[in-house]
Amino acid sequence: MIAPSISLIPLDDRPCNRLFPRQLAAISGYRLCMPPRERLGWFTQPGDCVAIADWLRGCPGDRLVISLDMLCYGGLVASRTSDVETGMALQRLEALRDLRRSRPDLTIFAFSIVMRLGTTVTDADSLATHLALGSYSQLLDRVERLGEESARAELDAVASQLDPGALSVYLAARRRNHAINSAAVRLVADGAIDHLILAQEDSGPVGIHIPELLALRAQVEEFRVAGSVAIHPGADEVGMVLMARHHHGAAGRALPVAIDYASPEGAAAIPLFEHQPILRTIESQLHAAGARLVPIGDADAVLFVHTPIQVQRDIAEAPPPGRAPILAAQAESVVERTKAANDAGLLVGLADLAYANGADPELIAALKRSGGASHLSAYAGWNTAANTLGTVIAQLCLTASNGLPVPAAGAVTDFLACRFVDDYGYQACVRSKAAQQAQEMRANPFALGEAGPAIERFTREELKPFAHEAYSDLLGAGSELAERVQVSLPWGRLFEVEVEVDSGDSTRESEKKRS
Repeated sequence: MIAPSISLIPLDDRPCNRLFPRQLAAISGYRLCMPPRERLGWFTQPGDCVAIADWLRGCPGDRLVISLDMLCYGGLVASRTSDVETGMALQRLEALRDLRRSRPDLTIFAFSIVMRLGTTVTDADSLATHLALGSYSQLLDRVERLGEESARAELDAVASQLDPGALSVYLAARRRNHAINSAAVRLVADGAIDHLILAQEDSGPVGIHIPELLALRAQVEEFRVAGSVAIHPGADEVGMVLMARHHHGAAGRALPVAIDYASPEGAAAIPLFEHQPILRTIESQLHAAGARLVPIGDADAVLFVHTPIQVQRDIAEAPPPGRAPILAAQAESVVERTKAANDAGLLVGLADLAYANGADPELIAALKRSGGASHLSAYAGWNTAANTLGTVIAQLCLTASNGLPVPAAGAVTDFLACRFVDDYGYQACVRSKAAQQAQEMRANPFALGEAGPAIERFTREELKPFAHEAYSDLLGAGSELAERVQVSLPWGRLFEVEVEVDSGDSTRESEKKRS
């Protein structure tokens, strides 16, 4: 059976939204079609919504994954501004209803973001505004929904310090985005969208987002579309999750997946930047991916979850290697179980959730001591727990052939290598050094400007040993393969790095970062 093509309109042009799906398509043999990169915008420059809508009308194949934020506003960063009025955004959303009428056989999966508690950070001033908006949002919910009058004075103090214009833009964007999310649920009820994910970006257990989520859940129940709408934490992983759902639909079989948590307490933890326990997010993401949660005895694949100890902390707070004995012991146990599952003939995925924003060094050390990670079919440990989970779940699902073409072993190895170089090498080890370089050069880490090329060269050199380590020590594939690893800072800032394996394909030039 020939694997079908999938058309994807991504959330923006960052690697997680554009490159990761392309790498996963290479694993599973899919032809992945996306709009030209220059139509997707760049950082604070919105994507071209008119061109995106034109591309949508003629998108190839019969399976579509579409970011409503890109269609309606021009991407994730644009969704945090009020530049696009609600009426225009709703008009752009109607393109999906028109698409359904003109192409009734198209399977349409869509996703939209529930706005985070803050705004986009481009410098020190916007960071202060972002943090203040986050505090305001949480305090407002505590006072208005939870009735905590003791928090009112603090709310008033934060509100008085906020720039009125910034607060107005923030609230207007939230209202508009909520209207779009509500309209998207109606499109599901009307049959214009086959499956929808409403992903809550960076948040917490309390905040202005909670009433929005409650209203959306009530609407889902009212319209009786609970089986076709998922609401859970996330953002940048959702395109991959919906690719996996298409994979299961094309195969006509859901991958049976079991979950192995490092600890029950860790599974019940609410991670940083999220509003619900890890286990609830995992179950929702598995369902959204079209997989089937089963006991270990009925599974074809196992998702191992390296959970936080007590509370999740940022990777920047991780102690030096050897100074976290409880976490190290947990890592050893998790790795042993992944090996046993692989020996039993199961596909193995490993979600590294010990920290936010980077891989756990103790887990990487345990993998090295055990002989490496070549037994893994999937691994991730980046940004939020939901980002990591969705990436691993998508890898697992798209690595399972399910009657479709057998996954490309080399592409599996390359994607795992990229994850280790990025999630461990950069996020856990090199990013702090790059930040020190930026400080010494008096560069803005959120927008490096003229210092960008020099810091990018520094980052590239620092990551070379990690590329060799990934291919040789972890994946046993030969360190010479590491020479193909390409590294860049795609948005000219330090938050993310782009790690790609140069396949020698001449078409790669069109996918290179902007100069």
